Amino acid sequence: MTTTRDVDISDLIDKAPLSLLQKRTIAVCLILAILDGLDAQLIGFAIPALSEAWGVSKASFGLLLALSAGAMVVGSMVFGPLSDRYGRRRVILVCTVIFAVFTLASALATSMSMLIVLRILAGLGLGGVTPNLVALTSEYSPTRIRATAVTVVIAGMSLGGFVGGFAAAFLIPSFGWQSIFVIGGVLPLVAAAVAWFWLPESGRFLAARGDHAGASKIFASIAPTANITATDRFVQDIPVHAKSPVRELFSGNRAIDTVLLWVVFVINFLVIYFLLSWMPSLFSNAGQSASTALLAAALFNLGGMTGALTFGRITDRIGNGFAVVMAGYTLGAIFIGAVAMLLGNSLLLLVTIFVVGFGMSGSSAGIIAIASSIYPVSSRATGVGWALGVGRIGSIVGPSLGAVLIAAGMDARTIFMLMIVPTMVAVLTLAVLQLRSRRERRVEQSSTTSVFTPVES
Repeated sequence: MTTTRDVDISDLIDKAPLSLLQKRTIAVCLILAILDGLDAQLIGFAIPALSEAWGVSKASFGLLLALSAGAMVVGSMVFGPLSDRYGRRRVILVCTVIFAVFTLASALATSMSMLIVLRILAGLGLGGVTPNLVALTSEYSPTRIRATAVTVVIAGMSLGGFVGGFAAAFLIPSFGWQSIFVIGGVLPLVAAAVAWFWLPESGRFLAARGDHAGASKIFASIAPTANITATDRFVQDIPVHAKSPVRELFSGNRAIDTVLLWVVFVINFLVIYFLLSWMPSLFSNAGQSASTALLAAALFNLGGMTGALTFGRITDRIGNGFAVVMAGYTLGAIFIGAVAMLLGNSLLLLVTIFVVGFGMSGSSAGIIAIASSIYPVSSRATGVGWALGVGRIGSIVGPSLGAVLIAAGMDARTIFMLMIVPTMVAVLTLAVLQLRSRRERRVEQSSTTSVFTPVES
């Protein structure tokens, strides 16, 4: 007689040693994240060469950058829910092929309008891949390494920009701007073929939709000694379809916190996407060589990857995400000013832009942690999701603002100095948010204490 067991998925994954299947899954997600980060930034690397080849101003690429960023927002909003219906693996593969094909087709673009259409279509795929790579990595990782694994995959996107900048510095002078789109299209297609064979579906997803036979094969590979069979019943520790109402983000005294948090997210995306989109062009305008400008963009991404990993470790040690992110933004603001002063010195400029990436881009993971800390469990997922969604407005405004400033005739030094202003606004906003958070905790503690304090007669 066959007995049916209840198997807790989280308990199973947490107790088992990290299996080959888990390592392979996380590795494939990291590779796809690197290529996602590379392709997302290719247009910024190509603008100086495209401007010269087509005889158009750099500022005229502002609409392209804004629409491409907007397409990534739409892609994340559309393909996120689709993965809950059709699975992480399927959506990751489809989105990877989408951005690979349309990136490859971008090498054939002969006009601005044609390139805009192709980058919008590629952006849909790029936006759809990101959240699903993070979700799949999280669902395959035991609790003891989950935060590290997710951070590494997110940092992989910065690594992709770093690799892309170095590749562009070599390829564009030798083979033209088309070469980076060819590389950016072919490599993801190869990776998609590898993922077809090596990337499994989420065991949690299969169990949630009732595919116990498929889930049992995956969990048997993760924990061979648990003797998992198709007759076992898998228990999810988190309700799959639980939703937190948006109105909870504005209930009580939380409305002000939500607005302040959104301001920080918008500024974060605005400054980072402004720098990623226009840095090569601004450095070229300031007299730097095309190779130096592209290397600077690569080092910004390397700094972001290093910063994300460093700040994550520091936050775990001191337990104060507000202080870490404020320090990161302040460091970024100081060195943005240094960039403005060092535009004529190639070596110091490269070192300085690395530090800007370390402080600014490296703090991005920290504000997600802050968002998680200010909302209760009942509305935490909605709070973080909406903060990211609203923040993406900055990824559209940043490139557009850069185009306006360049078209207005501002020099590179002035434009960089202006970027200090929103960065410091973010620091001040975080300071206010931290003060409110501390005050609310004191109120909660005092109310709790008053409940248990005996009343003196």
